[in-house]
Amino acid sequence: MHRRAFLKTLAATSAASAAAVAFPAIVRAQTLGLGGGVAPSNRLNLGVIGAGLQGRVIMTGAMANAAARIIAVCDVDRRHREQTRQFIEKTYADETASGTYHGCDEYGDMRELLARPDIDAVLIASPEHWHALHVIHAARAGKHIYCEKPSGASIPETRAMLDAVRASGVVCQIGSQQRSMTNYLRAIDLARCGYLGGITRARVGLPRYMNVRPAGGPDLVAGLGGYSAEPLPRSGAPEPVPPGLDYDTWLGPAEPLPYCKARVHYHWRWNFAFGGGRITDWIGHHFDSAALALRVNDRLPVAIRNATARFLDDTPLYNTASDYAFEAHYDNGIVIEVSSSLREGVHLDGAEGSVFVNRSAIEYGKPQLRRVHIPSHRALFRLDGARGHMDDFIACALNGAPPRAPMSDAHCVTAAAHLANIAFRSRRRELRFDPAAEQLIDAPDAARYLQRVMRAPWTLPA
Repeated sequence: MHRRAFLKTLAATSAASAAAVAFPAIVRAQTLGLGGGVAPSNRLNLGVIGAGLQGRVIMTGAMANAAARIIAVCDVDRRHREQTRQFIEKTYADETASGTYHGCDEYGDMRELLARPDIDAVLIASPEHWHALHVIHAARAGKHIYCEKPSGASIPETRAMLDAVRASGVVCQIGSQQRSMTNYLRAIDLARCGYLGGITRARVGLPRYMNVRPAGGPDLVAGLGGYSAEPLPRSGAPEPVPPGLDYDTWLGPAEPLPYCKARVHYHWRWNFAFGGGRITDWIGHHFDSAALALRVNDRLPVAIRNATARFLDDTPLYNTASDYAFEAHYDNGIVIEVSSSLREGVHLDGAEGSVFVNRSAIEYGKPQLRRVHIPSHRALFRLDGARGHMDDFIACALNGAPPRAPMSDAHCVTAAAHLANIAFRSRRRELRFDPAAEQLIDAPDAARYLQRVMRAPWTLPA
């Protein structure tokens, strides 16, 4: 019952409530946990790296599972980590007879958190430009890893992440949550098991524009989160760094751009110094589902074709693509079309039927497809009841099993977004790629976008 009360508390907070609405199936599954009472010796001790908006979303999923306990929080924003720690301790206190709990520590440096031998795993929800280094450091420290998508900010970075995870032998789950949503898995299984016939066309609709929030950027308020009320500036004019924010560490490997509020906390996504815009933000969702359906989730693209993008002129602070389209081509002849003008979701057309799926619906081209029963032995993933994405990670970390969204797949899927952005930035309609060498082919003008320059000392390991 205390976990139901926890979810009610979660729903009462504005930002976290909105996030929970976006992932209802996952939240319901997480309340099941992995059993009732769990001995501390059998429990997964977690640290959180990145306690912003998405960090709080995935954190609450872990807190709803009795087999895990968060014991440390790291963030370069003191206000974020203090309020997040207070929420964690209040939630755990409600489960104790005394009504008190003090077992979560704060850190401003992730290396201090990773040095703790009592931390078994970390949840990483830092900005995209930090993902590679956080994952590599965590893997070298022997910690199991749940990392938000996109896995890394460039193809060389995701390669380095994959190498580090493989060398350490830790479990690494990427936050492609649609691999744990029943609607998507049914559409994927219909395609993989042949119920749609041969796939003749696969299209992916991704969000357009930049989702620049007019009421202001995400900012912590009472409870887990909310949004500030003041207007959000877009000019990028330098502002004083607020007390409690270690902005130099927030920048980390990125170029040393001057601080302004509209550059950090959520809106970093729309600047190539820190993220890749809507494409990298969503490639691990709808595109990932299409790649699974077509069995190219473990292949790197060989080309990007018909690439077009529109960049906005009135927002100099944000330089990622507003509207875009491209095709990802694979060496087995598979093509996945992507466009921000399509209805958001996955469109799969086959010789014998079609299906469309997004987070709110699954639609069948033929009524009989709705009645198809897919035997469990033919399904891609067994959901084990209602076990969600975070529960899958916790179970795999405890048991050493492979997770549903491994780093190896994320390396391949995310590459499509990075290659598309390279094509857009170099104004190319076509870009060829060598999957074996992981290098561009005959594109010297685009090569400078393949690997971003990382600021010392935060560079990739040799």
